Amino acid sequence: MEIRNKIYYLRLFVVGMVMGIANIIPGVSGGTMAVVFGIYEELMEALAKFITDKENRFKHILFLVILFAGTLLAILIFSKALSWAFDNYELMTVYFFIGLIIGSIPVVVKSHHDMKLNRGRSISFLLGMSIVIILALFQHGSGTHSQAFDYTQYGILYYLYFGICGIIAASAMIIPGVSGSFILILLGVYRTVLDSISGISGLLLEQGINPEAKVRIMIIGSLGVGVVIGILGFARLMSWALKTQPAITMYFILGLLIGSIYQIYPGFSFNLIGLGSVLTFAFGLVLSLRFGKQNKYTT
Repeated sequence: MEIRNKIYYLRLFVVGMVMGIANIIPGVSGGTMAVVFGIYEELMEALAKFITDKENRFKHILFLVILFAGTLLAILIFSKALSWAFDNYELMTVYFFIGLIIGSIPVVVKSHHDMKLNRGRSISFLLGMSIVIILALFQHGSGTHSQAFDYTQYGILYYLYFGICGIIAASAMIIPGVSGSFILILLGVYRTVLDSISGISGLLLEQGINPEAKVRIMIIGSLGVGVVIGILGFARLMSWALKTQPAITMYFILGLLIGSIYQIYPGFSFNLIGLGSVLTFAFGLVLSLRFGKQNKYTT
């Protein structure tokens, strides 16, 4: 059993933090960041084998613990900054995300050596795009909009729903190019989750474990349990899909990405805010494209 040196694990922790930041930004995929930093295959192997591979179990568990510790720390630190951006510059923030989404499309297109369009791949693309648009049509308001936090409205069924959302959103840790935060937007819980995470530390320090803090903890916990279940399940599913039908799988992912633009498009204002939105869109686009150029993952 090979145990790496301290520098390797320090780098792994930093990569985990990058993945954590990606996971709270709609349009950016933690899976893509794993690809960019060259740990995607090892992540899939660790997730698939940490229970069954007795010889390397400790190595796999150590890898996952250090990586996800960095991810969790980054989510706790940067969620508050992102919540502030939504509260004060919502239009500019959403346009930044649109730029990130559009810029991530080449990552998916280049992720397989044969992406020539045919009937099956076209259907897969349209299916992915249709799922996103249909979810958007049935959703009451965007999950990115500000919502007053009212702890009295939450009960066991809500926590179950947050758990299901976590299972679905966990695909972002497995599928390069798919954003878990974007999926939370589609499911209408993104701002609730973001505000729960960003506000929990201050609330606990100021008021202790009061009723609102308990609800926030339950929301975060329910989502977290769902994410763990989803990651373990999607690791096997994506391994099978990418091995058996890689191009069809990637076209489905491409449909999800393009359909997401319809979901989060906020309109446009011809004023200084609109000008700022153009600039943030361009910044997000360039940032995502630069990450894409470093992506050497191919199926």
